[in-house]
Amino acid sequence: MSLRSWWNNLRSEPEVLETAPAKLPERAGYEYGIGPGGLTESNQGLGAATQTDRRSMLNQLYEAYLACPWAWASVNAIARTITAGGLVTDWDADDGEGGEDAPDKPEQVLLLERMLAYCNPRENIRQILRGVIIDLLVFGDAYIEVVWLGRQPVALYSLDCPSMLPIADEHGAVTSYVQMTEQGQRATFEPRDVIHISLDSPRSSVFGVSPTQAALLSIVSWLFASATSKEIFRKGAPPTIWVDHPAGASPSEINRWNAQYMQRNVGPRNIGTPINTKGGATVKELAQSRTMDYLQFLNQKRDEIIAAYGVPPAKVGIIESGNLGGGTGEAQDRTFMVNTCQPLAELVLEALNFHLAKNGFGVEGWKLKFRDIDMRDSKTVEDIRDMRLRNGSWTLDRYRADIGEPPVDGGDQPVLVDRQNLVKWADMDAASKAGIANKLRGTALEPAEPVHGEPATVEKPEPAPPPPQLAALAGGTTPGRRSEPAAPEKEAPPMESARALYRRRLREALSALPGGVDERAA
Repeated sequence: MSLRSWWNNLRSEPEVLETAPAKLPERAGYEYGIGPGGLTESNQGLGAATQTDRRSMLNQLYEAYLACPWAWASVNAIARTITAGGLVTDWDADDGEGGEDAPDKPEQVLLLERMLAYCNPRENIRQILRGVIIDLLVFGDAYIEVVWLGRQPVALYSLDCPSMLPIADEHGAVTSYVQMTEQGQRATFEPRDVIHISLDSPRSSVFGVSPTQAALLSIVSWLFASATSKEIFRKGAPPTIWVDHPAGASPSEINRWNAQYMQRNVGPRNIGTPINTKGGATVKELAQSRTMDYLQFLNQKRDEIIAAYGVPPAKVGIIESGNLGGGTGEAQDRTFMVNTCQPLAELVLEALNFHLAKNGFGVEGWKLKFRDIDMRDSKTVEDIRDMRLRNGSWTLDRYRADIGEPPVDGGDQPVLVDRQNLVKWADMDAASKAGIANKLRGTALEPAEPVHGEPATVEKPEPAPPPPQLAALAGGTTPGRRSEPAAPEKEAPPMESARALYRRRLREALSALPGGVDERAA
């Protein structure tokens, strides 16, 4: 141990590397299934398994994918859904709300888009990525060949997964890739020439585990049940019978009767033909037809297969009305996108962004992504837009921009729309006070009259001072009378006595005015 290493170990905080090293330190752990010699062309790990065994397993998975329509439908539903919007570039700071305008694309991003627009003379990027996702779902691994011109990628090609052999040491570090075809063709690739994408592996292996491999038992059971049903219907679904031949019947006579029965009574053309016997032979039905049991078994295995792929029934054409737990169409869409498509898409995008965008073109601040496809019902989308506009989450201009319409005057002001009123959020304080004042009108807490151009106030106004004629009621003197010393304060009379006293003093004050006032007016 060097002095620097010893000192770093004594420090309370680990040393932070300012720049990533050109080569990472070697790991100490080992990968599952890789022996002391690592992965070679003749030994691809998995204990004592050889490359022939792994290739046979991958070929079996491929045949199961082709033979089982539910495996085919599930895999293609996932691949087509993920790649439906195509592969595009996106700004890292884009939050999807349109708050800031994206900057101009740098030269590196334009070069990346140009390469993706023309991957090779035979395939486009959507076909390549669809094949990648299919390989992941069928084999658990996918490979893309990258053709370089100097330090820049110029082309992408798909690679056949069963023929690809990763060459790695016992720790799982890949040093190269070799392709060995069934015709004996051989090609060698450097690590940067191949983008290797793997699904999750329960035991941390170089190779991934595909849902087709996990559902292989259910797929094989479905294939056998389907083959059995095919044979039953090919023979016209004949009953299972028991024949009791006479005691003296020879084996040749029994064989001849069997041959005649197969020719005259078995097959779609012979449905309804009676079974004839002679010499005392009897025919009885041994068991009733179990065709419905076979069909129910097929449906059970079908559900197991699509569950292994994580595909809702509606996505593969299974429509079951009244199925408890099935959820609505929108709920199935969301489950399908969140639990199945999005994790797989992010796995592919992570590899493409690292190998192509970052290492290939040196792109910073931009990334590759699959364009989102809105799978919701059009009425649902419009209802959500209307709700966002009414509660002020969106402005009218934001609403119009979402449907491709230009902005309008005043459309940048958010509003709150209830059942009868429309209020700008900027005027919400004034609208709130006006609403409270309206509720208090006619009560003891009635607020002051609103002033034009000013928001209403909910504070109770101070009472106006009494006129001079009524000053005596407030403790003053009445005109024309001699002031008298104030009487000592007495206890307040009851409410009725105070009202009578008020009326009397009012009549006295009005009678002292010039010209007098009719008492009835008081």
